[in-house]
Amino acid sequence: MANDQNWYLEYKKNSNAALRLFCFHHSGGGASTYHPWIEYLSPHIEMIAIQLPGRENRFTEPLNSDLNYIITQLSKNFDHYKNKPFIVFGHSLGGLLSYEFIKAIYQAYSLYPCHIVVSAAKAPHMPYRRKILSQLDDKLLKEELKAYNGIDESIQNEPELLDLFLPIIRSDFSIIENYSFRGSASFPCDILAFSGIEDHAVNEEEILGWSVYTTGKFKHMPFSGRHFFIKDHQKEIIKIINQIAERYSKLIEWAGFN
Repeated sequence: MANDQNWYLEYKKNSNAALRLFCFHHSGGGASTYHPWIEYLSPHIEMIAIQLPGRENRFTEPLNSDLNYIITQLSKNFDHYKNKPFIVFGHSLGGLLSYEFIKAIYQAYSLYPCHIVVSAAKAPHMPYRRKILSQLDDKLLKEELKAYNGIDESIQNEPELLDLFLPIIRSDFSIIENYSFRGSASFPCDILAFSGIEDHAVNEEEILGWSVYTTGKFKHMPFSGRHFFIKDHQKEIIKIINQIAERYSKLIEWAGFN
């Protein structure tokens, strides 16, 4: 049986940090997407990357596209992290997972994040408008992935590597394709949404749709690039997250002295 804590990879362990950053990976990806961030993150942040089964350090585990199961496991094991304020970041599929994660954490622990950051992810209530990819055969799936730049180019341009990742990609896409929106109240925390100007997988309307999920402030920041624009703008994006963390760490410090 897998260690339950495999869901949470503590890439930047920092007991002195004011808050935690939980990062959710994209379809076909894994927690290691965020490993390069360690070098640039503020000392105020303890970074933890979410790892779904069937990839990287969990490669021997079966893939699982049951969203309810995924969120239940994450919620159950969040008990280890409930003692510190947190920020949530999710790219693409990670945006949807982070949304369901936030709802579950509030239901289980009466906690909300300080800030929500989503990237290249359509708002949960927006209809799914693309082809159903998870049921395509390998050849057609590869063609569709190439057509709309739906996976990281480092995988897409290596045929043998892509073959290895196809089962993971199918499983992850089925999470999105089978998602059923059940409605939710707005969250009492600010939301920041990043998007790629040339991203054909997620349009501006779908990004701006996140504005209905906050009773606080909503901000949209477009970047040049396609679906994986965060690779080209990594340092800029981390700088923005650091600035958010700095602001909250000052509030946390102030609250501790008053």
